[in-house]
Amino acid sequence: MDKASTNFSLPGGKKCPWKSLFLLVFCTLFLFIGGREAFAEDSSQDLTPPSAFEKDENHDLVPDLLPLEPAYLPWGPNTSGPFFTGTAEVEPVGSFFLEPYWFDYLQPGIGFSSLSMPERLSVGLIQNWEFDISVPFVVNQGTYPTTPVGQTTNTFGMGDTLIWIKNQLTSDGDVYHFWARPALTVEYQFTLPTGHFLNLNPQLYGVDQTGDGTFDEGVYLILRKHFKPFMFYLQVGDIIENPTQVGSGFTFNNGLTVTQAPQSVVNGNLLYYAGAFEHVVNDTWGAGYLLEFFGESQSGQSLLFGAANAPAWSYFWLAPEVEVTWPYEGTVTVTWGAGVALPVYQSNYPQTYTPMGTVTIYYNGPFGYRGE
Repeated sequence: MDKASTNFSLPGGKKCPWKSLFLLVFCTLFLFIGGREAFAEDSSQDLTPPSAFEKDENHDLVPDLLPLEPAYLPWGPNTSGPFFTGTAEVEPVGSFFLEPYWFDYLQPGIGFSSLSMPERLSVGLIQNWEFDISVPFVVNQGTYPTTPVGQTTNTFGMGDTLIWIKNQLTSDGDVYHFWARPALTVEYQFTLPTGHFLNLNPQLYGVDQTGDGTFDEGVYLILRKHFKPFMFYLQVGDIIENPTQVGSGFTFNNGLTVTQAPQSVVNGNLLYYAGAFEHVVNDTWGAGYLLEFFGESQSGQSLLFGAANAPAWSYFWLAPEVEVTWPYEGTVTVTWGAGVALPVYQSNYPQTYTPMGTVTIYYNGPFGYRGE
């Protein structure tokens, strides 16, 4: 190889030896690497690695999550709460609870009892909004006079499913004074006729009926007011019951009247009202007692479907209750409640005595304590 082969041509026809080329490449790499390190040092204040998210005080990299946090109350212990009256505060985002209930509706005057076991799930999905679903399982028992003398009939089945959405409008303004602003919520409720109501077995005398077969829509206004060491609850709403086709042997909502032939049933509007007074004796344990009232009244008219062909009825109950929370701290807490609903007034409705209990298993998410 001759000497000329160790050179290459530059623009203009000039020759460059290999030593010059090596020096040029070395200088270029040196300047590139050094400049890069210098740039990184000068820009260290501007670049934010993933590990620095916790120091993102200006919320430039992640959204401001503070608006998702509920209005924390200086006094608001986690209690079981009332059985029939809802709670105005909704679940915080990321929190949820599972709440099995037991309601044993005893109607000795007609020889009938119904043990209802709703399984409720409540989830905080969006700020100020809560999603709830309640799926009940029902054990019915009939004795005389529902059944012939000396005969007892038992059935088990699924009841009608409730789905509702709660939107909290206001939070408690002052938890120490009764006349301060209360927490208010609007609830939208839907009933799905998942219970058994068609093709009833005549040999079971209606005991196998576990639902009323109607799609219902309800709107409620719910209020809760803290005034340490007490709480006051109130709920009132209207339920529109859609027409449904039933067969013979179907029992109307009053539990007394039975169809003799297949027909279309139009129930009247159902007025729902409930309230409770709660005294929290021990804040830490969420221990206390409640006195609750509850009533329903079905009219002879439907808001959307005209005159009802179902019988009108109404009743009013009072329920003393007790409650306690254990365990009461940590990510998971559990509240326990028990009581009995006693009949005070009924019209075209059987006297009903209702022992009841509940256990609430609550998961405390990143934004705080439960609303109910």
